[in-house]
Amino acid sequence: MGDSLYKIWGAALVMLIISLSASAQPSNRRTQHETHVDKSIELIKHASQKLDSLARKYSVRQGIHDSVPNPYLFALMGRPALYPQITNRLFALPERNTQSVDSGYLSASICEVLGLTDALLVNGCLYHPSEVLSLDAVKTSRYTPSKELPPMQTLTQRYGDSKQEQANVNIPMEEDLGIVVRRPNFWTFKTNFSLQFTQNYVSDNWYKGGESHNALLAATVIEANYNNQRRLTFDNKLEMKLGFQTSHNDEKHKYKTNSDLLRLTNKLGYRAVKHWYYTAMLQSWTQFFKGYKANDERVYSDFMSPFESLLSLGMDYQQTTRNNRFKINATLSPLALKLKYVDRSSLVTSFGLDEGKHAKWEYGSNITMNYNWNIVKNISWSGRIYFFTDYSSTQIEWENTFNLAINRYLSTKLFLYPRFDDSRTRKDDQSNFEFYELLSLGLNLNF
Repeated sequence: MGDSLYKIWGAALVMLIISLSASAQPSNRRTQHETHVDKSIELIKHASQKLDSLARKYSVRQGIHDSVPNPYLFALMGRPALYPQITNRLFALPERNTQSVDSGYLSASICEVLGLTDALLVNGCLYHPSEVLSLDAVKTSRYTPSKELPPMQTLTQRYGDSKQEQANVNIPMEEDLGIVVRRPNFWTFKTNFSLQFTQNYVSDNWYKGGESHNALLAATVIEANYNNQRRLTFDNKLEMKLGFQTSHNDEKHKYKTNSDLLRLTNKLGYRAVKHWYYTAMLQSWTQFFKGYKANDERVYSDFMSPFESLLSLGMDYQQTTRNNRFKINATLSPLALKLKYVDRSSLVTSFGLDEGKHAKWEYGSNITMNYNWNIVKNISWSGRIYFFTDYSSTQIEWENTFNLAINRYLSTKLFLYPRFDDSRTRKDDQSNFEFYELLSLGLNLNF
């Protein structure tokens, strides 16, 4: 009994030991597996950290973060399309072709690649238009191939030679933008007309004496100027002034002229620098009617008696203030050729010509200056300074016109005209200095 009991307890103890050893083996295996996994994760994390550090190091060294494909080559990868950037580069100035709107200055190699790429796309558009994407298709990414175009033909072959056939051709347009392109007109035209009147009445018994008179003055200035806004200018100015005066004490004439001028100025200029032009100018002037003095039937001047024409070569200076209140135009001509012609034989010697001759050529220098100053809102001052010398005689003229605008159509004008001329034959008691003044009120129109 005792021996059997010992056998039973021994068998039970052996079974317990076996069961404990069997249960201990899976636990050890799990521990080893978990340790291996932990080590693998650490290796992966370490490798990832190394890769991240290398990537950061590379990006810092290069200084760029390029996350898109090469923008200069992707156009060749898909279906060809004539992008706006291509036409912009083709028609840009040479110095602009080396720039990119997005990335600044490009290298020479990239510019060469762009040139080849643009050339390929343009050739594709020219010779295979049916295979090219339209801009609308590019924007919407919806494109259906269009029908194949007919063979290339010239305009004459397609529409014929007659104007009627060409007139019947309707060119389809996707959208009417309402844009009207006009040919630039470099001509400007200006006209000024004035009609001035003065009246003075003095009774016969006026204690200071004097005489009554009436005066009428009509003046017209027409300008036609060309300026192509680059280098060439061509200015033309026609001035006509004619005034009549009646005097009760003049028994010889019912009326006589008190102002008479016909003058044409043509000036051709070619820009040299900012405000300076190489200039050739032609000035010609005479009068309309005969000139008399009170109670004297002698003719002192007439149409083409005298006639003067001056051709000058030099430099022209033009300047206008920013507010357009003051404008000046000065022509300096070291070389000038002047023609003086007198048609009436009786007036030849009066204007410095030799007896029996009607024309005289003079060589010298000339200065002609025109200015216009808007002093205040309704007051302006315009003038002309003329100087000519043949180095033996001198002629100086200074025309001044002060205009006081009453309203849009009425104005008062004061004309002051000092003059010096020592080329004429005068009496011993006469001075070479002359002066003319006129004050008038009347109509003034600008076109």
